[in-house]
Amino acid sequence: MKIGIMGCGVISNQYIRDIQRLYRKLEICMVADIRTNAAENIAKQYNILQWGTPEELLSNKEIELVINLTPPKMHTEINRKILLSGKHVYCEKPFALALKDAQEIQNLAKIKGLAVGCAPDTFLGSSMSTCKKLIEDGWIGKPLYVNANMMNAGVETWHPRPESFYEEGGGPLYDMGPYYFSVLVNLFGSVKKVYAAAKKGFVERTLYTSDRFGSKIPVKTPTHFATIIELKNGILANMNFSFDISKSTMPLMEIYGTDGTLEAPDPNMAGGTPKIYRREQMLAECFGGQDQREGSFSALPELYQDVGSFVRGAGVADLVNKLQHNEKEDAQLAVHVVDIITSIMRSAETGMPQELQTVCEEGR
Repeated sequence: MKIGIMGCGVISNQYIRDIQRLYRKLEICMVADIRTNAAENIAKQYNILQWGTPEELLSNKEIELVINLTPPKMHTEINRKILLSGKHVYCEKPFALALKDAQEIQNLAKIKGLAVGCAPDTFLGSSMSTCKKLIEDGWIGKPLYVNANMMNAGVETWHPRPESFYEEGGGPLYDMGPYYFSVLVNLFGSVKKVYAAAKKGFVERTLYTSDRFGSKIPVKTPTHFATIIELKNGILANMNFSFDISKSTMPLMEIYGTDGTLEAPDPNMAGGTPKIYRREQMLAECFGGQDQREGSFSALPELYQDVGSFVRGAGVADLVNKLQHNEKEDAQLAVHVVDIITSIMRSAETGMPQELQTVCEEGR
């Protein structure tokens, strides 16, 4: 399938490199950006023959699918334009900043007879695919609880333009939540209810990239969220998202079952080694006089091909594969993730639990 890239920022490099490296049936024919010099530079760097403005990309009859890598606040507007131009869409996360916007694009795609998909695609990688099989095969018994923590010091140490991460539609929930929520729903199905509290730890952030070192930017959105998530199947998840933490030893993601614990790799990455701690290990340690805190997890091999940890493009390949097999793709998971995020925001603002409005039938 012939593909266009809309938006030539930092993440476009990763998409183009990985698609060219891994998915030979996907041909990137054109890149576009409102900064045409950025589009030209990316095109020349990756030997892409065409570049230009967003309008030129949308009018290009050769392009069948557009990957939308514009800033989050522009996702709905750009997705709408792509669909109205008669092209399929694959959008970078988050799918939208409001549930009504996500559902508008979902419905427009249905009306136009087009497919729409959304990042993240890391849950399709070797690590989380292995975790899903381990859970289904009963390695930890019946899953009961999830503990996940995305806590770091923010993006200003590496991102050249971090302002959008601290404005409306930014923050750790919109930025990193989609990775964790996509994994959660893929493993266990739809979320039913959320409870949340939020805080803004700093009123401004100091930039550390070389060309702007020492500059200050204001913080206009909460940067720390503490959440409790109740799934439809009864599983409870305790999940924390923060840009305010210098260092944390909390697990990235652990899943607790009746027969043991699964230590999952980073949901932000496609590869990684899962680890298992079985209940009988605990019993043996207790009766053997060993301190349970010293008990060790057992690393298990990945059961699927590992093409790297930080990779992008599997979701695009999955969408195209479904199209070629006449299967639908309507971003159901992405819409449910937007519902989770906006429900958490609403719960934090009101101090009240929030029932979700959508379900994800792709989950259990």
